[in-house]
Formats: sequence, structure tokens, C-alpha cells
Amino acid sequence: VGRLRAAREYGLPLALGGNEMTMEELVRLYAMLPSGGRPPALSTVLDAPAPGTPTPAPTPTPALLSPEASWLVLDALYDVPRPDAPPLPASAPRPVAWKTGTSFGFRDAWSVGVVGRFALAAWVGSFDATPNPAFVGRQAAAPLFFAIADSLPIDASTRPRAPPGRLNLRRVAVCAPTGDLPGPHCPRATASWFIPGVSPIKVSTVHRAILVDAATGLRSCRPGAENVREEVFELWPSDLEAVFRHAGVAIRRPPPWSPDCDLNALGATGHPPRIRSPRSTVVYHAPSAAMARAGQGEIEFAAAVDGDAKRLFWFVDDRLVGEVARGERHFWKPRPGDFTVRVVDDAGRAAAVPIRVSS
Repeated sequence: VGRLRAAREYGLPLALGGNEMTMEELVRLYAMLPSGGRPPALSTVLDAPAPGTPTPAPTPTPALLSPEASWLVLDALYDVPRPDAPPLPASAPRPVAWKTGTSFGFRDAWSVGVVGRFALAAWVGSFDATPNPAFVGRQAAAPLFFAIADSLPIDASTRPRAPPGRLNLRRVAVCAPTGDLPGPHCPRATASWFIPGVSPIKVSTVHRAILVDAATGLRSCRPGAENVREEVFELWPSDLEAVFRHAGVAIRRPPPWSPDCDLNALGATGHPPRIRSPRSTVVYHAPSAAMARAGQGEIEFAAAVDGDAKRLFWFVDDRLVGEVARGERHFWKPRPGDFTVRVVDDAGRAAAVPIRVSS
């Protein structure tokens, strides 16, 4: 991609593809997947040499993805369901590895993929970039994409069912809801590929057995006591739980602790908070007097916490500066200097980060 600006000019949308790209560049990226991660040279009808003309050797290009990552992405794209389901009446449609895209502001719609030996892209939009709410990838571009894909002269059985033996890939059982290795209380396991030594892999701890007093419905700290039984709950980190809540996904969270439990005596279990903001790699600036009076220039304190945390306590150099509920943020008025920002949840689990504030 030849026209990318500095990452800071895009912000977070860059991770979702919020950058400039031509159709040719996008097709080359998809064409590299069956090529083991190396973008191949493209040939078009207009560039086709005359019959009998020697074809120059292609210029080698560096790999952008490993062969293993390329195979995994291609395999996942084959599983994207077609928009014309149920299958075509004559026979099952040929397998296609594909994806759609809708640009910011509904300025155009895309559908790109791999069909046999072809890389194919379909674009729907206005040449003057006029927005249109009908420019949605799956609704506008995908039908055109598959009309072309189904007409291509290739064999229908083009999907590789297993990776080549030379690839460093292994298939393991993972916990279906989390993608991690199954813990003892995972409700359902499924098989998945991973790249040994590259793919992050750990035992899932989201589903945990919690002691519950059947008489009160509260979380108990007395194993073996009368009416106390184990129940499995989902303890997602607070940032993921917020995503599920926004999507309307119900999560079975544990009940509050019984007042009879001394949490200090029990000791901290589970996972400590993960500080999202502030960051040690950023130099912050103290606000001017006018900005401070206007409530501007504050530094955001935010952290993802374990599923059973209820409240967070923020400290700057061991001085308590704020208390918030899980999922909420605190804003601190900075002054010049070097500081240690620490967060402690109501179970005693803590994390800290050093920061610098310039004048």
C-alpha cells in the first residue's frame, strides 16, 4: 500500500482497515493468501502480451504473512456463508473465500475474495463519493461478486481441506466461547488450528466454579457447609463484558459475597486489573490555568478488571485520588512530575504504571 500516512493520523480505525487503498492493492492482498503470504504480480486483460511474446519472469516480492497465517486466514474466509443461502438449486455452490466491506459514511461497498485461481473484487459506489445508505457490502456488492464468481471457468472443488504437511500448524481442542484451552468448567469444546510458538494459547479461566449459599443466594466462603453448593459462572473481563452487554448477550455473573465472608482473610484470587490508561509510553502535559478552570486537560484512568470485581480505587503515588464502579473511568488533574499510578480492585488485586507529566 503506497499512500499510507502515519498511524497517528488514522487512530484506532486503522485496525479495522480505515485507510486509503485501491482495488488493485486490495486484490493483491487477497491473492497473496493462496500464495503463502507473498503478494503476486497481477496480470489484466489490458496488459496481456501478444501471442508468442516471451513472458518476463516475475519480480520476487517479500512475504507479508507467514504461510501458516495465510492458510489460516484463507480457511476462515471459506467459512463465511454466502448471501444467497440456501444453496443454489442445481448444486451446491463452489467454495469461495470472501469478505465484505462498507466504507465509513456509506460511501461505497466492497466484496473481495479468492475463487479458485482468481482473486476477485466487486465495488459499488458513486464516483464522486456521495454517501448512500444502500451501499452496504453484503447487500450491494456481494450479489455482484457472486454473480461473477459463479461464472468463472474453474473446478468447483477448490477448497483445501487440510493444510500442507510442511506448514507448522497443529489442531487442538479449545473452549468454544473463549478460544483458549478448555478449563475444568468449560461448557463446550471445539477443534481449532494454531501455530505452535506463535499463536497465544492459555487455559481458559472465564468459567469458574463459585460457592453459593442456596438459602441466601449469596456467594459463600464456607466449603462443605450446609446448603452451600458449587455453581459455574462466567467471569469475563470488564471490557469484554461491556461489549457483550452492548450486543444484548446475557452473561451469568456470580452473586455478591455474603457479609459473613472476610475477603481480606481469603486472599486475592482471579486476575489483577489491566490498566488501559494512562500509559507509560506517553508523555502527558499539564494543562494551563485556563484549561484547568474549564475542566480540560485531565488524564483518563481506565482499567479492565476481573469478572468478580465491583469497584476500583485509583492511587497516585500512594494517595487515593478516586473510586469508581467497574466499567467506569476516573479523570485526574495532572501536575508536572513523575508519578506511579496504581489501581486496586475490591478484592485487593492491583496493578501499577509509571507516567511522566511535562509542564
